[in-house]
Amino acid sequence: MTDSVFGKLKILVVDDSAYMRHLLMTLLQALGVPEVYLAVNGDEAWEAFRRYEPDLVITDAAMLPVDGFDLAKKLRSLNGRALGMVPIIMVSGHTDLASVERARDIGITEFLSKPISARSLYERLIQVVDKPRPFVETPTYRGPDRRRRERPFEGVDRRGSVELL
Repeated sequence: MTDSVFGKLKILVVDDSAYMRHLLMTLLQALGVPEVYLAVNGDEAWEAFRRYEPDLVITDAAMLPVDGFDLAKKLRSLNGRALGMVPIIMVSGHTDLASVERARDIGITEFLSKPISARSLYERLIQVVDKPRPFVETPTYRGPDRRRRERPFEGVDRRGSVELL
């Protein structure tokens, strides 16, 4: 039996639906994730996050009293600590452009729309583990680089050459 590429991960799953928590946990275990921690909402997730220091967080978007967006903001606010750079996969049935852009703008690493499949979860995990994007910190944004690929510049160089002093 070969080792899973996910064989050393600790993952925190946050969802207010017992069915979704169980489904995600079962899929993650089938993919070879050895440690899966569960939380019902953002408040419980914050405590679990601090206790277990997971390598990845998978969170639902809509929960009460603290939703996935607020949890992600709180995680990204951990300045100066590697934990603030933890990859976050948001799972949501709300896939309208405004929700996806909101997730992107608060530093979500990947977005997974419901209903999920084993394949879609696997693909997002591979993106996070195998093809990580650099982490960016600016005065208005903290999270993974939004660009997914490097593309060479095509067009006229309007800046001209730069002289080094």
